[in-house]
Amino acid sequence: MDAEVFHSLKNLTNGVAPLSELSQTDPSRSDWLTIDACGIHADFSRQRINRTLYEALLHSVDVVDIRGSFRKMMAGDIMNATEDRAVGHMALRAPATSSPMAQQASGQLERAKLLADGVRSGSVCGASGKQFATVINIGIGGSDLGPAMVTRALRRLANGPVVKFISNIDAADLDEALHSADPETTLFVVSSKTFTTLETMHNAERARRWIQASVPDWAHHFVAATSHTEVALNWGIQKDRCLEFFDWVGGRFSLSSVIGFPVMCAIGADQFSEFLVGMADMDSHVMTAPKEHNLPMVHALMWWMNSALHSFSTVAVIPYSHDLSRLPAYLQQLVMESNGKSFGVDGRAVLGGSSPVVWGEAGTNGQHAFFQMLHQGTQVVPVEFVTAAVPLGTDDEAHDLLFANVIAQSEALAAGRVHDEPHKTFEGNRPSSVLVLDELSSRGLGSLIAMYEHSAVIQGWLMGINSFDQWGVELGKILAVDAATAIEFGVSQDEQTMTHPLLNWYVSIRKKLSRNQ
Repeated sequence: MDAEVFHSLKNLTNGVAPLSELSQTDPSRSDWLTIDACGIHADFSRQRINRTLYEALLHSVDVVDIRGSFRKMMAGDIMNATEDRAVGHMALRAPATSSPMAQQASGQLERAKLLADGVRSGSVCGASGKQFATVINIGIGGSDLGPAMVTRALRRLANGPVVKFISNIDAADLDEALHSADPETTLFVVSSKTFTTLETMHNAERARRWIQASVPDWAHHFVAATSHTEVALNWGIQKDRCLEFFDWVGGRFSLSSVIGFPVMCAIGADQFSEFLVGMADMDSHVMTAPKEHNLPMVHALMWWMNSALHSFSTVAVIPYSHDLSRLPAYLQQLVMESNGKSFGVDGRAVLGGSSPVVWGEAGTNGQHAFFQMLHQGTQVVPVEFVTAAVPLGTDDEAHDLLFANVIAQSEALAAGRVHDEPHKTFEGNRPSSVLVLDELSSRGLGSLIAMYEHSAVIQGWLMGINSFDQWGVELGKILAVDAATAIEFGVSQDEQTMTHPLLNWYVSIRKKLSRNQ
Protein backbone atom coordinates (compact mmCIF):
# COMPACT_ATOMS: atom_id res chain seq x y z
CA MET A 1 0.00 0.00 0.00
CA ASP A 2 1.17 3.50 -0.81
CA ALA A 3 2.69 5.24 2.24
CA GLU A 4 0.49 8.31 1.82
CA VAL A 5 -2.69 6.22 1.79
CA PHE A 6 -1.50 4.20 4.78
CA HIS A 7 -0.69 7.26 6.91
CA SER A 8 -3.99 8.87 5.94
CA LEU A 9 -5.82 5.79 7.22
CA LYS A 10 -3.64 5.69 10.31
CA ASN A 11 -4.56 9.30 11.12
CA LEU A 12 -8.27 8.50 10.81
CA THR A 13 -8.02 5.99 13.66
CA ASN A 14 -7.26 8.89 16.02
CA GLY A 15 -10.73 10.28 15.44
CA VAL A 16 -12.60 7.09 16.33
CA ALA A 17 -14.70 7.56 19.47
CA PRO A 18 -15.04 4.81 22.14
CA LEU A 19 -17.37 1.96 21.23
CA SER A 20 -19.95 2.93 23.86
CA GLU A 21 -20.22 6.38 22.30
CA LEU A 22 -20.30 5.05 18.72
CA SER A 23 -23.26 2.79 19.51
CA GLN A 24 -25.20 5.66 21.09
CA THR A 25 -24.59 8.21 18.33
CA ASP A 26 -25.29 5.85 15.41
CA PRO A 27 -28.33 3.60 16.02
CA SER A 28 -27.94 2.13 12.50
CA ARG A 29 -24.39 1.01 13.16
CA SER A 30 -25.23 -2.68 13.15
CA ASP A 31 -26.94 -2.30 9.75
CA TRP A 32 -23.85 -1.20 7.84
CA LEU A 33 -21.44 -3.33 9.87
CA THR A 34 -23.34 -6.62 9.51
CA ILE A 35 -23.03 -8.93 6.50
CA ASP A 36 -24.96 -12.09 5.66
CA ALA A 37 -23.26 -14.26 3.07
CA CYS A 38 -23.05 -17.98 2.23
CA GLY A 39 -24.75 -19.07 5.44
CA ILE A 40 -22.65 -16.83 7.70
CA HIS A 41 -23.95 -13.90 9.76
CA ALA A 42 -21.02 -11.57 10.49
CA ASP A 43 -21.38 -8.73 13.00
CA PHE A 44 -18.51 -6.20 13.01
CA SER A 45 -20.38 -3.48 14.90
CA ARG A 46 -18.13 -3.79 17.97
CA GLN A 47 -14.96 -2.95 16.07
CA ARG A 48 -13.20 0.38 16.65
CA ILE A 49 -14.37 1.96 13.42
CA ASN A 50 -16.59 4.88 12.41
CA ARG A 51 -18.20 5.63 9.05
CA THR A 52 -15.34 7.86 7.88
CA LEU A 53 -12.69 5.23 8.55
CA TYR A 54 -14.91 2.48 7.15
CA GLU A 55 -15.46 4.28 3.86
CA ALA A 56 -11.75 5.04 3.60
CA LEU A 57 -10.93 1.36 4.19
CA LEU A 58 -13.41 0.30 1.52
CA HIS A 59 -11.75 2.75 -0.87
CA SER A 60 -8.38 1.13 -0.17
CA VAL A 61 -9.77 -2.09 -1.70
CA ASP A 62 -9.83 -0.21 -5.02
CA VAL A 63 -6.50 1.51 -4.42
CA VAL A 64 -4.76 -1.83 -3.90
CA ASP A 65 -6.89 -3.41 -6.69
CA ILE A 66 -8.03 -6.43 -4.73
CA ARG A 67 -10.46 -7.51 -7.43
CA GLY A 68 -7.76 -7.27 -10.08
CA SER A 69 -5.49 -9.50 -8.01
CA PHE A 70 -8.24 -12.10 -7.68
CA ARG A 71 -8.79 -12.04 -11.44
CA LYS A 72 -5.08 -12.59 -12.05
CA MET A 73 -5.06 -15.45 -9.57
CA MET A 74 -8.04 -17.08 -11.30
CA ALA A 75 -6.36 -16.63 -14.70
CA GLY A 76 -3.29 -18.56 -13.56
CA ASP A 77 -0.89 -15.60 -13.47
CA ILE A 78 2.29 -15.85 -11.40
CA MET A 79 1.10 -14.54 -8.02
CA ASN A 80 3.82 -16.17 -5.92
CA ALA A 81 6.71 -14.15 -7.37
CA THR A 82 9.47 -15.36 -5.05
CA GLU A 83 8.84 -18.98 -6.05
CA ASP A 84 7.70 -18.20 -9.62
CA ARG A 85 4.38 -20.00 -9.19
CA ALA A 86 0.74 -19.51 -9.98
CA VAL A 87 -1.71 -19.70 -7.07
CA GLY A 88 -4.61 -21.98 -7.87
CA HIS A 89 -6.37 -23.10 -4.72
CA MET A 90 -9.67 -21.63 -5.96
CA ALA A 91 -9.42 -23.91 -9.00
CA LEU A 92 -9.59 -26.91 -6.66
CA ARG A 93 -13.31 -26.41 -6.13
CA ALA A 94 -14.20 -24.76 -9.45
CA PRO A 95 -16.02 -26.60 -12.29
CA ALA A 96 -13.62 -28.78 -14.26
CA THR A 97 -14.45 -26.85 -17.43
CA SER A 98 -13.53 -23.46 -15.96
CA SER A 99 -9.74 -23.66 -16.45
CA PRO A 100 -6.87 -26.07 -17.17
CA MET A 101 -5.94 -25.96 -13.46
CA ALA A 102 -9.50 -26.86 -12.46
CA GLN A 103 -9.51 -29.74 -14.93
CA GLN A 104 -6.26 -31.10 -13.45
CA ALA A 105 -7.57 -30.78 -9.91
CA SER A 106 -10.95 -32.32 -10.71
CA GLY A 107 -9.37 -35.46 -12.11
CA GLN A 108 -7.28 -36.05 -9.01
CA LEU A 109 -10.16 -35.29 -6.66
CA GLU A 110 -12.31 -37.87 -8.43
CA ARG A 111 -9.52 -40.44 -8.01
CA ALA A 112 -9.30 -39.57 -4.30
CA LYS A 113 -13.06 -39.87 -3.83
CA LEU A 114 -13.18 -43.27 -5.53
CA LEU A 115 -10.28 -44.51 -3.42
CA ALA A 116 -11.87 -43.20 -0.22
CA ASP A 117 -15.18 -44.84 -1.08
CA GLY A 118 -13.29 -48.07 -1.67
CA VAL A 119 -11.64 -47.81 1.75
CA ARG A 120 -15.01 -47.15 3.37
CA SER A 121 -16.80 -50.00 1.57
CA GLY A 122 -14.01 -52.56 1.92
CA SER A 123 -13.36 -52.95 -1.81
CA VAL A 124 -9.95 -51.36 -1.16
CA CYS A 125 -8.35 -53.32 1.64
CA GLY A 126 -5.07 -54.44 3.16
CA ALA A 127 -2.79 -57.27 2.08
CA SER A 128 -4.73 -59.83 4.12
CA GLY A 129 -8.04 -58.86 2.52
CA LYS A 130 -9.41 -57.35 5.72
CA GLN A 131 -11.29 -54.03 5.60
CA PHE A 132 -9.45 -51.01 6.94
CA ALA A 133 -10.69 -50.01 10.40
CA THR A 134 -8.13 -47.23 11.01
CA VAL A 135 -6.72 -44.54 8.75
CA ILE A 136 -3.68 -42.66 10.06
CA ASN A 137 -2.69 -39.48 8.25
CA ILE A 138 1.01 -38.65 8.54
CA GLY A 139 1.71 -35.02 7.66
CA ILE A 140 2.54 -31.68 9.19
CA GLY A 141 1.52 -28.06 8.68
CA GLY A 142 -0.97 -27.75 5.85
CA SER A 143 -0.94 -31.52 5.37
CA ASP A 144 -2.25 -31.97 8.91
CA LEU A 145 -3.93 -28.90 10.39
CA GLY A 146 -6.68 -28.47 7.80
CA PRO A 147 -7.80 -32.10 7.46
CA ALA A 148 -7.56 -32.63 11.23
CA MET A 149 -9.64 -29.53 11.90
CA VAL A 150 -12.35 -30.47 9.39
CA THR A 151 -12.51 -34.10 10.54
CA ARG A 152 -12.98 -32.88 14.09
CA ALA A 153 -15.54 -30.24 13.09
CA LEU A 154 -17.66 -32.71 11.11
CA ARG A 155 -17.17 -35.69 13.43
CA ARG A 156 -20.92 -36.25 13.85
CA LEU A 157 -21.02 -37.07 10.12
CA ALA A 158 -18.24 -39.66 10.42
CA ASN A 159 -19.44 -43.13 9.42
CA GLY A 160 -16.27 -44.72 8.09
CA PRO A 161 -13.00 -45.95 9.59
CA VAL A 162 -11.47 -44.23 12.61
CA VAL A 163 -9.26 -41.42 11.26
CA LYS A 164 -6.23 -40.23 13.23
CA PHE A 165 -3.66 -37.54 12.51
CA ILE A 166 0.07 -37.73 13.27
CA SER A 167 2.34 -34.73 12.80
CA ASN A 168 4.92 -34.46 15.56
CA ILE A 169 8.44 -35.86 15.20
CA ASP A 170 8.16 -36.69 18.90
CA ALA A 171 7.86 -40.49 18.91
CA ALA A 172 5.06 -40.28 21.47
CA ASP A 173 2.67 -38.99 18.80
CA LEU A 174 2.95 -42.03 16.53
CA ASP A 175 3.33 -44.39 19.49
CA GLU A 176 -0.08 -43.33 20.78
CA ALA A 177 -1.74 -43.81 17.39
CA LEU A 178 -0.25 -47.27 16.92
CA HIS A 179 -1.07 -48.44 20.44
CA SER A 180 -4.64 -49.52 19.68
CA ALA A 181 -4.24 -50.15 15.94
CA ASP A 182 -4.02 -53.48 14.11
CA PRO A 183 -1.43 -53.62 11.28
CA GLU A 184 -3.72 -55.78 9.14
CA THR A 185 -6.54 -53.19 9.25
CA THR A 186 -4.55 -49.93 9.28
CA LEU A 187 -4.06 -47.63 6.29
CA PHE A 188 -1.45 -44.87 6.37
CA VAL A 189 -1.79 -41.71 4.32
CA VAL A 190 1.56 -39.98 3.78
CA SER A 191 0.65 -36.36 3.06
CA SER A 192 3.58 -34.25 1.95
CA LYS A 193 3.85 -31.81 -0.92
CA THR A 194 7.51 -32.62 -1.57
CA PHE A 195 7.58 -36.09 0.00
CA THR A 196 10.81 -35.03 1.70
CA THR A 197 9.55 -33.23 4.83
CA LEU A 198 11.80 -34.39 7.68
CA GLU A 199 9.13 -35.06 10.32
CA THR A 200 6.67 -36.67 7.90
CA MET A 201 9.12 -38.98 6.21
CA HIS A 202 10.69 -40.12 9.48
CA ASN A 203 7.25 -41.02 10.80
CA ALA A 204 6.37 -42.68 7.48
CA GLU A 205 9.50 -44.86 7.70
CA ARG A 206 8.54 -45.89 11.23
CA ALA A 207 5.00 -46.69 10.08
CA ARG A 208 6.35 -48.80 7.22
CA ARG A 209 8.56 -50.81 9.58
CA TRP A 210 5.58 -51.33 11.91
CA ILE A 211 3.46 -52.69 9.03
CA GLN A 212 6.31 -54.84 7.66
CA ALA A 213 6.72 -56.58 11.02
CA SER A 214 3.27 -58.12 10.53
CA VAL A 215 2.42 -57.65 6.85
CA PRO A 216 5.31 -58.14 4.39
CA ASP A 217 3.28 -56.69 1.49
CA TRP A 218 3.28 -53.27 3.15
CA ALA A 219 2.46 -51.18 0.06
CA HIS A 220 -1.22 -52.21 0.27
CA HIS A 221 -1.36 -50.22 3.51
CA PHE A 222 -0.12 -46.86 2.18
CA VAL A 223 -1.59 -43.96 0.20
CA ALA A 224 0.33 -40.81 -0.77
CA ALA A 225 -0.95 -37.26 -1.30
CA THR A 226 1.85 -35.24 -2.89
CA SER A 227 2.86 -32.95 -5.73
CA HIS A 228 6.06 -34.99 -6.26
CA THR A 229 4.57 -38.29 -7.39
CA GLU A 230 7.85 -39.67 -8.76
CA VAL A 231 9.45 -39.38 -5.32
CA ALA A 232 6.47 -41.14 -3.74
CA LEU A 233 6.56 -43.93 -6.33
CA ASN A 234 10.28 -44.41 -5.76
CA TRP A 235 9.58 -44.66 -2.02
CA GLY A 236 7.29 -47.57 -2.79
CA ILE A 237 3.78 -46.13 -3.02
CA GLN A 238 1.65 -48.01 -5.56
CA LYS A 239 0.68 -45.93 -8.59
CA ASP A 240 -3.06 -46.39 -8.07
CA ARG A 241 -2.68 -45.11 -4.49
CA CYS A 242 -0.60 -42.06 -5.33
CA LEU A 243 -2.82 -38.94 -5.30
CA GLU A 244 -1.46 -35.74 -6.80
CA PHE A 245 -1.86 -32.10 -6.03
CA PHE A 246 0.11 -29.40 -7.73
CA ASP A 247 2.93 -26.90 -7.43
CA TRP A 248 0.38 -24.10 -7.73
CA VAL A 249 -1.31 -25.17 -4.48
CA GLY A 250 0.34 -23.93 -1.29
CA GLY A 251 0.30 -26.34 1.65
CA ARG A 252 -1.87 -24.16 3.89
CA PHE A 253 -4.31 -23.66 0.98
CA SER A 254 -4.42 -27.36 0.05
CA LEU A 255 -7.37 -28.52 2.15
CA SER A 256 -9.70 -28.69 -0.87
CA SER A 257 -7.19 -30.83 -2.81
CA VAL A 258 -6.40 -34.53 -2.37
CA ILE A 259 -4.90 -33.51 0.99
CA GLY A 260 -8.54 -33.83 2.07
CA PHE A 261 -8.41 -37.60 1.42
CA PRO A 262 -8.53 -38.58 5.13
CA VAL A 263 -11.59 -36.35 5.53
CA MET A 264 -13.23 -38.25 2.64
CA CYS A 265 -12.45 -41.51 4.44
CA ALA A 266 -14.15 -40.20 7.59
CA ILE A 267 -17.30 -38.57 6.21
CA GLY A 268 -17.55 -39.88 2.64
CA ALA A 269 -17.03 -38.36 -0.79
CA ASP A 270 -20.53 -36.89 -0.95
CA GLN A 271 -20.11 -34.86 2.23
CA PHE A 272 -16.64 -33.75 1.14
CA SER A 273 -18.19 -32.60 -2.14
CA GLU A 274 -20.66 -30.53 -0.09
CA PHE A 275 -17.69 -29.00 1.73
CA LEU A 276 -16.22 -28.01 -1.65
CA VAL A 277 -19.58 -26.54 -2.72
CA GLY A 278 -19.47 -24.29 0.33
CA MET A 279 -15.96 -23.15 -0.58
CA ALA A 280 -17.08 -22.48 -4.16
CA ASP A 281 -20.02 -20.43 -2.83
CA MET A 282 -17.59 -18.16 -1.00
CA ASP A 283 -15.27 -18.01 -4.04
CA SER A 284 -18.15 -16.72 -6.13
CA HIS A 285 -19.15 -14.28 -3.40
CA VAL A 286 -15.67 -12.75 -3.06
CA MET A 287 -15.45 -12.28 -6.81
CA THR A 288 -18.88 -10.71 -7.34
CA ALA A 289 -20.30 -9.12 -4.18
CA PRO A 290 -20.03 -5.33 -3.75
CA LYS A 291 -17.16 -4.50 -1.46
CA GLU A 292 -19.39 -3.17 1.35
CA HIS A 293 -21.30 -6.48 1.34
CA ASN A 294 -18.28 -8.66 0.59
CA LEU A 295 -17.59 -10.78 3.67
CA PRO A 296 -13.94 -11.76 3.03
CA MET A 297 -13.05 -8.18 2.05
CA VAL A 298 -14.65 -6.58 5.10
CA HIS A 299 -13.28 -9.28 7.38
CA ALA A 300 -9.77 -8.70 6.01
CA LEU A 301 -10.13 -4.94 6.43
CA MET A 302 -11.06 -5.40 10.10
CA TRP A 303 -8.11 -7.67 10.83
CA TRP A 304 -5.70 -5.44 8.90
CA MET A 305 -7.09 -2.32 10.58
CA ASN A 306 -6.50 -3.83 14.00
CA SER A 307 -2.97 -5.04 13.34
CA ALA A 308 -1.65 -2.25 11.09
CA LEU A 309 -3.63 0.86 12.05
CA HIS A 310 -4.58 0.29 15.69
CA SER A 311 -1.31 -1.61 16.34
CA PHE A 312 -3.00 -4.51 18.12
CA SER A 313 -0.42 -7.26 17.74
CA THR A 314 -2.62 -10.26 18.46
CA VAL A 315 -6.12 -11.63 17.89
CA ALA A 316 -7.95 -14.31 19.88
CA VAL A 317 -10.18 -16.62 17.85
CA ILE A 318 -12.71 -18.20 20.21
CA PRO A 319 -14.98 -20.85 18.67
CA TYR A 320 -18.08 -21.24 20.80
CA SER A 321 -18.41 -24.72 19.36
CA HIS A 322 -16.81 -27.82 20.81
CA ASP A 323 -16.42 -29.29 17.32
CA LEU A 324 -14.54 -26.20 16.04
CA SER A 325 -11.93 -26.44 18.78
CA ARG A 326 -9.11 -26.96 16.24
CA LEU A 327 -10.01 -23.82 14.26
CA PRO A 328 -7.54 -21.52 16.08
CA ALA A 329 -4.65 -23.91 15.38
CA TYR A 330 -5.61 -24.08 11.70
CA LEU A 331 -5.80 -20.29 11.47
CA GLN A 332 -2.42 -19.89 13.14
CA GLN A 333 -0.75 -21.41 10.12
CA LEU A 334 -3.07 -19.91 7.51
CA VAL A 335 -2.61 -16.35 8.74
CA MET A 336 0.80 -16.31 10.39
CA GLU A 337 2.67 -18.36 7.78
CA SER A 338 1.02 -16.37 5.01
CA ASN A 339 1.49 -12.88 6.41
CA GLY A 340 4.20 -13.04 9.07
CA LYS A 341 6.72 -11.13 6.97
CA SER A 342 8.65 -7.89 7.27
CA PHE A 343 9.21 -6.98 3.62
CA GLY A 344 6.83 -6.42 0.75
CA VAL A 345 7.05 -7.71 -2.81
CA ASP A 346 8.79 -4.44 -3.68
CA GLY A 347 11.56 -5.13 -1.16
CA ARG A 348 10.46 -2.34 1.17
CA ALA A 349 9.63 -2.73 4.84
CA VAL A 350 5.95 -3.43 5.58
CA LEU A 351 4.03 -0.38 6.80
CA GLY A 352 2.46 -0.96 10.19
CA GLY A 353 2.15 -4.44 11.64
CA SER A 354 2.07 -7.55 9.52
CA SER A 355 0.37 -10.72 10.74
CA PRO A 356 -1.16 -10.59 14.19
CA VAL A 357 -0.39 -13.43 16.59
CA VAL A 358 -3.38 -15.75 16.21
CA TRP A 359 -4.37 -17.88 19.17
CA GLY A 360 -7.44 -19.15 20.94
CA GLU A 361 -9.38 -21.83 22.75
CA ALA A 362 -12.94 -23.06 22.64
CA GLY A 363 -15.53 -21.09 24.58
CA THR A 364 -16.75 -21.26 27.26
CA ASN A 365 -13.53 -22.91 28.46
CA GLY A 366 -11.47 -19.85 27.61
CA GLN A 367 -13.66 -17.65 29.80
CA HIS A 368 -12.35 -19.51 32.83
CA ALA A 369 -8.73 -19.32 31.68
CA PHE A 370 -7.60 -16.14 29.91
CA PHE A 371 -10.65 -13.88 29.55
CA GLN A 372 -9.56 -12.08 32.72
CA MET A 373 -6.70 -10.58 30.70
CA LEU A 374 -8.94 -9.85 27.71
CA HIS A 375 -11.27 -7.78 29.88
CA GLN A 376 -8.92 -6.08 32.34
CA GLY A 377 -5.36 -6.56 31.10
CA THR A 378 -3.22 -3.69 29.85
CA GLN A 379 -2.92 -5.18 26.35
CA VAL A 380 -5.90 -4.81 24.01
CA VAL A 381 -6.62 -8.09 22.20
CA PRO A 382 -9.30 -8.10 19.48
CA VAL A 383 -11.53 -11.16 19.77
CA GLU A 384 -13.26 -13.15 17.04
CA PHE A 385 -16.20 -15.21 18.30
CA VAL A 386 -17.21 -18.06 15.97
CA THR A 387 -20.32 -20.15 16.59
CA ALA A 388 -23.39 -21.70 14.95
CA ALA A 389 -27.09 -20.96 15.31
CA VAL A 390 -28.31 -24.56 15.08
CA PRO A 391 -27.41 -26.74 18.09
CA LEU A 392 -25.11 -29.69 17.47
CA GLY A 393 -25.70 -31.59 20.69
CA THR A 394 -28.74 -33.07 22.37
CA ASP A 395 -29.34 -30.19 24.79
CA ASP A 396 -30.98 -27.10 23.22
CA GLU A 397 -30.92 -25.25 26.53
CA ALA A 398 -27.14 -25.71 26.74
CA HIS A 399 -26.79 -24.27 23.24
CA ASP A 400 -28.86 -21.23 24.22
CA LEU A 401 -26.56 -20.74 27.21
CA LEU A 402 -23.55 -21.07 24.92
CA PHE A 403 -24.87 -18.35 22.61
CA ALA A 404 -25.82 -16.19 25.60
CA ASN A 405 -22.15 -16.24 26.60
CA VAL A 406 -21.12 -15.02 23.14
CA ILE A 407 -23.51 -12.08 23.47
CA ALA A 408 -22.44 -11.33 27.04
CA GLN A 409 -18.71 -11.49 26.36
CA SER A 410 -18.84 -9.27 23.28
CA GLU A 411 -21.01 -6.77 25.19
CA ALA A 412 -18.69 -6.74 28.20
CA LEU A 413 -15.61 -6.25 26.04
CA ALA A 414 -17.18 -3.34 24.16
CA ALA A 415 -19.17 -1.51 26.86
CA GLY A 416 -17.20 -2.31 30.00
CA ARG A 417 -18.38 -1.18 33.41
CA VAL A 418 -17.58 1.76 35.68
CA HIS A 419 -17.22 0.91 39.37
CA ASP A 420 -16.04 2.74 42.48
CA GLU A 421 -13.56 -0.03 43.18
CA PRO A 422 -10.77 -0.17 40.55
CA HIS A 423 -10.52 -3.95 40.56
CA LYS A 424 -14.18 -4.18 39.60
CA THR A 425 -13.87 -1.68 36.75
CA PHE A 426 -13.99 -2.87 33.14
CA GLU A 427 -12.40 -0.37 30.77
CA GLY A 428 -14.38 -1.58 27.76
CA ASN A 429 -13.72 -0.28 24.24
CA ARG A 430 -12.19 -3.65 23.40
CA PRO A 431 -13.04 -4.74 19.85
CA SER A 432 -14.63 -8.01 18.80
CA SER A 433 -16.43 -9.59 15.86
CA VAL A 434 -19.04 -12.33 15.89
CA LEU A 435 -19.34 -14.87 13.07
CA VAL A 436 -22.38 -17.14 13.25
CA LEU A 437 -22.83 -20.07 10.89
CA ASP A 438 -26.44 -20.97 10.17
CA GLU A 439 -25.33 -24.54 10.83
CA LEU A 440 -22.02 -26.33 11.20
CA SER A 441 -22.68 -28.45 8.12
CA SER A 442 -20.18 -29.57 5.50
CA ARG A 443 -21.27 -26.76 3.20
CA GLY A 444 -21.31 -24.15 5.96
CA LEU A 445 -17.84 -25.12 7.14
CA GLY A 446 -16.56 -24.94 3.56
CA SER A 447 -17.86 -21.38 3.26
CA LEU A 448 -16.23 -20.39 6.57
CA ILE A 449 -12.82 -21.84 5.66
CA ALA A 450 -12.84 -20.25 2.19
CA MET A 451 -13.74 -16.93 3.83
CA TYR A 452 -10.67 -17.19 6.05
CA GLU A 453 -8.48 -18.17 3.07
CA HIS A 454 -9.60 -15.13 1.10
CA SER A 455 -9.30 -12.84 4.12
CA ALA A 456 -5.70 -13.90 4.74
CA VAL A 457 -4.80 -13.29 1.09
CA ILE A 458 -6.52 -9.88 1.02
CA GLN A 459 -4.69 -8.85 4.19
CA GLY A 460 -1.45 -9.76 2.43
CA TRP A 461 -2.33 -7.61 -0.56
CA LEU A 462 -3.17 -4.71 1.75
CA MET A 463 0.26 -5.13 3.37
CA GLY A 464 1.93 -5.38 -0.02
CA ILE A 465 3.47 -8.77 0.74
CA ASN A 466 3.52 -12.18 -0.93
CA SER A 467 1.20 -14.34 1.18
CA PHE A 468 2.07 -17.50 -0.75
CA ASP A 469 5.68 -18.20 0.18
CA GLN A 470 7.16 -19.17 3.55
CA TRP A 471 10.90 -18.56 3.41
CA GLY A 472 10.91 -17.95 7.16
CA VAL A 473 10.41 -21.70 7.64
CA GLU A 474 13.48 -22.70 5.64
CA LEU A 475 16.39 -21.64 7.83
CA GLY A 476 15.26 -23.67 10.82
CA LYS A 477 14.85 -26.75 8.58
CA ILE A 478 18.41 -26.42 7.29
CA LEU A 479 19.87 -25.91 10.75
CA ALA A 480 17.88 -28.88 12.10
CA VAL A 481 19.56 -31.18 9.57
CA ASP A 482 22.97 -29.80 10.57
CA ALA A 483 22.19 -30.23 14.27
CA ALA A 484 20.93 -33.79 13.73
CA THR A 485 24.21 -34.65 11.95
CA ALA A 486 26.21 -33.16 14.80
CA ILE A 487 24.20 -35.19 17.35
CA GLU A 488 24.66 -38.38 15.33
CA PHE A 489 28.45 -38.00 15.21
CA GLY A 490 28.79 -36.28 18.58
CA VAL A 491 30.65 -33.29 17.15
CA SER A 492 29.31 -29.73 16.87
CA GLN A 493 30.20 -27.64 13.85
CA ASP A 494 31.94 -24.28 13.83
CA GLU A 495 28.94 -22.46 12.39
CA GLN A 496 26.77 -23.60 15.33
CA THR A 497 28.32 -20.83 17.39
CA MET A 498 25.10 -19.81 19.13
CA THR A 499 24.02 -23.30 20.11
CA HIS A 500 27.10 -25.52 20.38
CA PRO A 501 27.19 -25.42 24.22
CA LEU A 502 23.61 -26.72 24.32
CA LEU A 503 24.34 -29.26 21.59
CA ASN A 504 27.46 -30.52 23.34
CA TRP A 505 25.55 -30.80 26.61
CA TYR A 506 22.80 -32.82 24.92
CA VAL A 507 25.28 -35.23 23.30
CA SER A 508 27.01 -35.70 26.64
CA ILE A 509 23.83 -36.29 28.64
CA ARG A 510 22.45 -38.70 26.02
CA LYS A 511 25.61 -40.80 26.28
CA LYS A 512 25.45 -40.73 30.07
CA LEU A 513 21.78 -41.71 30.17
CA SER A 514 22.35 -44.47 27.62
CA ARG A 515 25.10 -45.99 29.75
CA ASN A 516 22.84 -45.96 32.82
CA GLN A 517 19.97 -47.76 31.09
